[in-house]
Amino acid sequence: MERIRGILTELKKDQQMLKQIYAVTLAAALLILVMVIKGPEEQGRLITDSNGNVVSISRHSMSADETYDVTVDIGSGSDAVRKDVTIALRGVSSGRGVPAEADEKDIRAAEIDAEIDRLLTELEYSEDESVKLPSSLSDGTPVRWSARKQEDRTGIALIPFMYLAVVAAVIKSGLDKRTDGEAAARKEIMKGLPRFCNQLFLMMNAGMILSDAVETICESYRGYGEENMSVFERELSELIAENDGHRISTATLINEYASRHNVKELVRIATILTENERRGSDVIESLSRESSYLWDDRKIVARESGRMIDMKMSWPLGMLLILLIVITMAPALLSM
Repeated sequence: MERIRGILTELKKDQQMLKQIYAVTLAAALLILVMVIKGPEEQGRLITDSNGNVVSISRHSMSADETYDVTVDIGSGSDAVRKDVTIALRGVSSGRGVPAEADEKDIRAAEIDAEIDRLLTELEYSEDESVKLPSSLSDGTPVRWSARKQEDRTGIALIPFMYLAVVAAVIKSGLDKRTDGEAAARKEIMKGLPRFCNQLFLMMNAGMILSDAVETICESYRGYGEENMSVFERELSELIAENDGHRISTATLINEYASRHNVKELVRIATILTENERRGSDVIESLSRESSYLWDDRKIVARESGRMIDMKMSWPLGMLLILLIVITMAPALLSM
């Protein structure tokens, strides 16, 4: 439940993700509306006799192609044959010729199939408004026609499931991008934090106050150029520049920045600066200890990154080794 609340909170904050969900919802609603308005394809009417057998078809339109699913019972008694067929009535304006009758076959089943094909062909190209279905084959065998339930191809029931799947994919993609972005931002902060802490320690140890020291550090960052600055250096410079002249302490600004990214190392530095501002604690010794810890931590991260590179290289090296073994053994295998 807490996870769902967290996802909903993230959705409210991400306007781009909300716009994508609104667009998917609108598209699904329009699709359902079009399918409902259009509805199933309009068909004519099957005319039945008193026994429920279909005796003729009354077309809905003479110009449009229409299909009817029916069941044909041929013969009676133990020799009766039942087949499910589809009568396709072509529009009168189609101008298509009637194909030649199928060749007769020797066995009874093939004869019945040929007769049904012939009947369907005659019905298919009929130009009468009311199409009468034959009651017997050419050899006098009785034929009974009955209506068969047509398959519903609207697919409206699938739209809600497709909509939910697309919305879930949009939400997952947005959350993954946000998570990846936050992880990249934390990595950039951890990369630039040891140097920032070391510079801050040296300047405050030389007698500069916190605000002047941070302003000097940000000025040095701006000297790199916008394209050469890291995310941490750019955001810190923008934060200090935006609040220049405001009555907000530098320690408070760094504390807010640390809370926004939730990096524990930066939170510790912000806490040290805040405690020094409020109680006058020894900030020099604390910054020195924190700087040493951050550099050690950065060395550990660098070593782990080096190991990851070795692991990534193991797969192509293994492939090259296998290829070398195959090339070496191929002549010997071919000569056997």
